Formats: sequence, C-alpha cells, structure tokens
Amino acid sequence: MIQIRNLSKSYILKGITKNILDNINLDVAEHSFTTIFGPNGCGKSTLVNIIAGLDTATSGSIQSTTDLRNNLGYVFQDYRRSLLPWKSVKENILFPLRLKRVSNVHCEKSLAEIIELTGISLDLKQNVFSLSGGQAQLVCILRALIVRPKLLILDEPFAALDYEKTIFLRELISSISKKLALTVLFISHDLDEAIYLGDQVIFLTNAPTKIDNIVKIDLPFPREQNLTTSKEFIIYKENALEYVKRAFSFN
Repeated sequence: MIQIRNLSKSYILKGITKNILDNINLDVAEHSFTTIFGPNGCGKSTLVNIIAGLDTATSGSIQSTTDLRNNLGYVFQDYRRSLLPWKSVKENILFPLRLKRVSNVHCEKSLAEIIELTGISLDLKQNVFSLSGGQAQLVCILRALIVRPKLLILDEPFAALDYEKTIFLRELISSISKKLALTVLFISHDLDEAIYLGDQVIFLTNAPTKIDNIVKIDLPFPREQNLTTSKEFIIYKENALEYVKRAFSFN
C-alpha cells in the first residue's frame, strides 16, 4: 500500500543542520499491521507525520496505492489535547464528518455502524472532560475510525494509560484492525507491545535515524495477552533484544 524510498528529514536550528531521518526505505503492505520501535527522540513521530502529510521530507519519496490524506485516521499520544472538551462524546467522535459537512442522517448512520463494528460502548451524551483516560482514548479511536480510513496511524496511544487499560486496548486494536481490514502504523515504546501487535516490527536507531532491522512476526490471530508467555513469543523477544541493544547503541 505504501512504498517509502530514500526518505530523509533534517532541520536547520540556529544555523546548524540537525539530521532526523536518514535514508529510510520501507514497504507497508495493504491490510498489514506495522509497529515502529525506536529510542525516544529518534524521529518515529516525524516519520509517520510525513506519511500522514502533516510534515514534509527533505528528500526521498512516498508512493501509495490510495489517497492517504482522504483515507487516514490518526490517534495521537496526547489524547486529552486532541479532544474538544466543550463537546460531548458523540460530537467529538463525529467531528471529522462535521468538518466534511456530512448530513446529520449520514452522521447518525456512520456512528451506529462504527459502534456496532467495534463493540465499543460509551455514554454518547457525556462531556469528554469527565472521562477516564481509557474512555477518552476510546473516543479518539472511534473518531479516527468514523471516516472508515484505509490507513490508521497510532502514535504511542497507550503511553499514559495504566496496565489494565493498556492490555484491553491492545486486544481491541488488534481485533478491530483485522475486522475492518485496516492498514496500521503503530508507534510503540514497549517491545512486548510491538511484537504482540505487529505483522512486522520496524527497529529504528538513534538519530540520525536509520532502519536497523525489519522483523516479520508470524504469530496467529486473534492475539490475546497470554500469547506473550508462549515459547514462540519469547523467542521473538530474545532476538529483538539484540536489535534493540545495537540500535540504541547500548554498551
């Protein structure tokens, strides 16, 4: 679905050039789940923002079989700041459709369909400022899915949540991605999470960031949390730790 070739990104700050991404080459297959794992500040968010059209590359190319800007859902790490606190749960979810001036009838139909497909249950009349962290992130997920995107980007979406909510949402996202036949790019700082969710894991180095390795994850779906204690999962993790040590430049 997406082909990235020789993609680089640099900034000029106070007259000094800072290289962020260095010659990234990556293929993302349609309906695949790609997790991106790398050190803090290495440019993970910059990479997906360039793919999403929120940032521009210094050089290189991105080709896609679909119009990404009109077929994209994005779930941000800082979900609280991405919500509209003066609006209800319902109106936050519908916000992308409101921007497109979609009719009320179509909005109601789309909302009912996405709730049924995902199985997510929320009080639609509730104000979002009163939601728990997990509930607020569910609103963000539904808002990203309401436009029925072909590509879903999630930027460390569970980083601020407790363990119980994180486990629930991992299983939910894994299930939804397959049910809706989505192509997913998921940034993670958790190695178990990256392996658990992904069809492939992209290991990035410290900046200037390169791809250290791409690991295909051949584990069955649907995936549940007990998978992380299986022999196959542990082998993937042990091998991945070698990439992590090298990519993060540990001594």
